[in-house]
Amino acid sequence: MAAYPSFFPKLNPLNLTAAMNASHFPFALPISPRLSELDALLRVFLSTVVSLAFVHTVVSRLPKKLPRLIATLPIVYLFFFLPWQLSSICFRTIAAFCLSWICNFKLLLFCFDSGPLLLHLHSLPHFVAFAALPVQVRLPESRPSKDQKCAEQHHHQHSFSGMTVLRVALGLSVMFLSLWALSTDYAQRRQALAVPPLYTLLMFSVLYIYLAVGTIPVSLCLGVEIEPQFDRPYVSTSLGDFWGHRWNLIVTATLRPAVYWPVRSACLRLLGSLPARLVATLATFLVSGLMHEMLLYCLTVEPPTWEWTGFFVLHGFLLTGELCLKRAVGPVALPRALKVALTLSLLYATAVWLFYPPVIRIGLNSKAIAEMRFALDVLLSRI
Repeated sequence: MAAYPSFFPKLNPLNLTAAMNASHFPFALPISPRLSELDALLRVFLSTVVSLAFVHTVVSRLPKKLPRLIATLPIVYLFFFLPWQLSSICFRTIAAFCLSWICNFKLLLFCFDSGPLLLHLHSLPHFVAFAALPVQVRLPESRPSKDQKCAEQHHHQHSFSGMTVLRVALGLSVMFLSLWALSTDYAQRRQALAVPPLYTLLMFSVLYIYLAVGTIPVSLCLGVEIEPQFDRPYVSTSLGDFWGHRWNLIVTATLRPAVYWPVRSACLRLLGSLPARLVATLATFLVSGLMHEMLLYCLTVEPPTWEWTGFFVLHGFLLTGELCLKRAVGPVALPRALKVALTLSLLYATAVWLFYPPVIRIGLNSKAIAEMRFALDVLLSRI
């Protein structure tokens, strides 16, 4: 077996601190084994707040483009480094998604006087929250009166928090049931049949819980309405509908101005409208695949196999084929139920082929259960 580059050392996820120090991990400074996970979380939190406060108070006053970019690049690097201060695969992956991906993309857009952070320069708490968390504010379609605005805000906060709590409770139920089912003897004996659908439920419930919980403090503390992160992806009628309008919309809202529109604009004069659109779509899915590969590395701490990148690149080609088909023959007159079934079947089949194997190989469900038990033991020991 060929040796992997030293940039992707094979580490031991169960003893990450010692392994990182021994392997000279490229993103991490030496970490004291005495540093507890709560201490590490606090250090990551404070580093994030201080860094974003610097961007808000200092970098925002610099001229756009190169001066802002030069001042922001050290923070971009820091946000790639901070998640590796955390030993928990859950906290590490969440931090990588928030800081290394979403926040860094927002900061790079801000350097060029673009992106969602321009809306929050009036307030430091707003700027920090909307930069660090995978949320975006819902813009009003019309400007209501002051009384209407207060009434709508009060009603929204109560209805939003109530619905979110119910949905999080449902998501937690699905997550725990999925983890329990994955640990049963039947799932172990019939892995090809049982494990992929259970991982589908687990992935959706975990992602929904995390994104929904992240919106609660922002909505309630800052008094703003947050855009939903999902819009019933299980009723998608096409791949374009799924990826562009229903699934993980905060990622879509970040990749569109950061990758899609710049690539499409650069290719428009050279290639024409449709080819530029296709190239921009492929570039967006390639970047998404690479960022997902980074998240997979945070989960597995194993050399990359590029399966997740392949999954998203494949869907980039499938989506461009779908666009070309629509341009050639127009809308296909099929029953809506059949469109939904075909779309979900294609998503499931490609996920079973490329998306699920890496996490199944490392036994992600077993590691998640072990982390939960350890956290519960620590919590109970302090009560």
